[in-house]
Order: sequence, then C-alpha cells, then structure tokens
Amino acid sequence: MKRRVWYSLYDKVYKTANLVSAFYQVKKNKGAPGVDKVTIEGYEAKLEDNLEVLQQKLKDKRYRPKPVRRKMIDKDNGKKQRPLGIPAVEDRIVQTSLRNVLEPIFEEEFLPCSYGFRPRISAHMALDKVTEHLRAGYHYVIDADLQSYFDTIPHDKLEQQIRKRVTDGSIIELIHRFLEAGVMVGDHYEDTPEGAPQGGVLSPLLSNIYLHQLDQLMTERGHRIVRFADDFIILCKSPKSVERVMRSVSRFLEEELSLTVNQEKTKVVDAMKEPFTFLGYEFIGNIRRIDPKKEAKFKERVKEITRRNQTVDIQLLIQDKLNPYIRGWANYFRYGNVKNKFKEWDSWIRRRLRMVQLRSWRHIKNLHRLLRRKGWREENLRGIRMFAWRSSKSPMVHAALDNEFFSELGLVSLSSVYDERYL
Repeated sequence: MKRRVWYSLYDKVYKTANLVSAFYQVKKNKGAPGVDKVTIEGYEAKLEDNLEVLQQKLKDKRYRPKPVRRKMIDKDNGKKQRPLGIPAVEDRIVQTSLRNVLEPIFEEEFLPCSYGFRPRISAHMALDKVTEHLRAGYHYVIDADLQSYFDTIPHDKLEQQIRKRVTDGSIIELIHRFLEAGVMVGDHYEDTPEGAPQGGVLSPLLSNIYLHQLDQLMTERGHRIVRFADDFIILCKSPKSVERVMRSVSRFLEEELSLTVNQEKTKVVDAMKEPFTFLGYEFIGNIRRIDPKKEAKFKERVKEITRRNQTVDIQLLIQDKLNPYIRGWANYFRYGNVKNKFKEWDSWIRRRLRMVQLRSWRHIKNLHRLLRRKGWREENLRGIRMFAWRSSKSPMVHAALDNEFFSELGLVSLSSVYDERYL
C-alpha cells in the first residue's frame, strides 16, 4: 500500500495550540534544566510571552537549538556509564511540538514488531510476544546488541528515511539543527556529526524511523523479531536458520545502516537450554523471571532507602521514598514467575523497616509502650539492643511491629501489587 508523502507541515509545528500543548507535555515529564539553566517553573512564569517569542523565531526560521547538556548515568552493573542528553526546556518544547506533528505520520507505517516509545504500546506487550514466539517453537534466539546506537545514527541516512514520508525542507532543516546542535560536557563543547542524544524528546521517534528498515527486512523474510528501540531479539526454529539470519542481519546493520554490532555481547542462544535477557526479564524455556542484575539493583536501592543508621519518621520514609519505588518496580516486574520471591522480599523489607524504627526510637521504653498497648504484661517485657540488626528478628519486635502495623502506615507490598494484575 502506497503511503502519503507530506510536502507542507512546518506551519503546524509553530501553531499556538501545538506549542501550548507541547509545553504542558514537557512540564508533565518534569526534568532538569539544560545548558541555559532555565527551569520549567521559570519558563512557565512568563509562558505566554516566551511562547510568543518562540513562535516568531520559528516562523522567521531564526530558531537555533542550544547544545545538549551531557550527564553520565550509571548502567545497571554500576561499572560503566552511558551518556544522557538534557536539552534546554525551550528546545524540549520545540522537539515535542515537532514530534506531535511527525509521530502520527510515521505511526501509520511502523510494524507490530516495534514496541519502544510508541503510543498505547508497552514493554509488557513486547515481553508477551516473546513468550508467544517461544511457545510456538521459536526458541533459537539472536540476542543482539548495537554499540552506542543513539550516538552513532548517521544523520544523512536518517534524513533520507524521513524524506520518504516528509519532504518539507523546513521540517528536515529543523531536525538537522537538533541533530547538529552539539553537546556541552561541563564547560567543553563537542560537535555531534552523528547520533541522536539519548534524553532528547525527538530521539526515540528518530531511532524508530531509522530501525524501521530492520523491521521491514525481517518481516518481509518471515522472521520473528521483537524490537524495543535499539534493543531487539530475533527468534528462529532451527540452529541452521538462526546462524544464517545472524550473518545476514549483522551484514545489513553494518553495511546498509552503518551501525556497529557489538560482537562480544551479540550471541545465539537455545532458550530451552540457556537463558537470555530482554527488557529486564530473563527467559529460559517457557519461564519468564526477573533478570538477576535487576534483582540486585532492586535490593541495593531498598537498602539505600532503609539504611539502618538513620533516625526518621518511618511513615514519611514509607510514603515519600519507599512506596513510590516499590510500586513502580513491582508494576513492571510482576509479569514473571515472581509470586514466591515477592512474598520473601516483602518479609525482608519489613525486617529492614523494623530496624529503622528501633534505631529511630533509640530508647526501649518506646517499644515497651507499644507492646503494652497491644496487651503485653510488664513481666513479659525485657531488654534488647535497639541498634543491633538481630533485634529486628526478635519475637517481641515482631509483635510490636507486625504486618498490621505496617499496613496502617500504608506500606505497599510487592505481593499486593502482584495480586492487582488479577483484579
């Protein structure tokens, strides 16, 4: 089916309604200021004036995006870092208004195997599709890795792909300016002759446009591919076919798309015999469970929130820090073989909170007061060390700080979030 080509779109980018909508989308997503140090709140203080000036600059084609502020963030293993680009607030507004115009056009042709950063499509849908393919017998898996994908997308080839649907030169030029805006690393400016910085509002859409070519190739050849942005796997039915596909895909990515396949991390796996990871889950056979690296990171974060050497109001700790993290994490990872693990971790979290409460009370009289309210008699009360980890397992502490105590404080349990999927 022949797709429509768009010749004139630029005026839709700077329409007042689009710019206003774009600002509120940026505000909803929050985020730090860029190189100009202007915050979302600061921009909003004179929103009408700021958007009017911005609109005129876009109309006159005088708008120039600022360099992206680069921040390095830790990867899951904590040993390596990856770059995150933080555009200025105004640049995020323009990128959002541009995405609002372009996304519906390219959504018409994106294929069902693409799941990353698309409206009304989630990572869980991608995970379910992987499970579906495995159950259908496609258990020879190419677990692929593209080296620094977002930083290595060739601008000329990307713009060629955009022109297949959008030929408006002003739109192409605006995208080109974002791609070539450069980055600031501290006080040092660096050119960006290639790539679309991670963190940019427009980057996920541009990355999908570029890798759509891979989706098309695999679909035309009848292969099972599941892709979430630059993270993808290809599933085959036989060891012979998976090796053949591996060679052809690597060649296509490197020769046609000018990307780099990380040969050390890219591998072929028989999922019936050994695990592979995808989007934070580990698959083996027909079982889906949490990637051990994600488990370790979860425990590390919970330990950080519930560190034992703090004196706090435990209810505020639960409501402000622990609950948001537990709910967000459990909502994502509840779709695996996790029921027993969640129950075990709930018990561990409560024990850590008991230790925090003992430390915060400092004096045993506070513990005894609560026990008396629960019906304990004086002769049953005894002393414990309020700062010792083993005390958090004491029957007396368990009786005082029981599950009902934490329920009244509003503690979210992993198990309750898991059970919500069945409601």
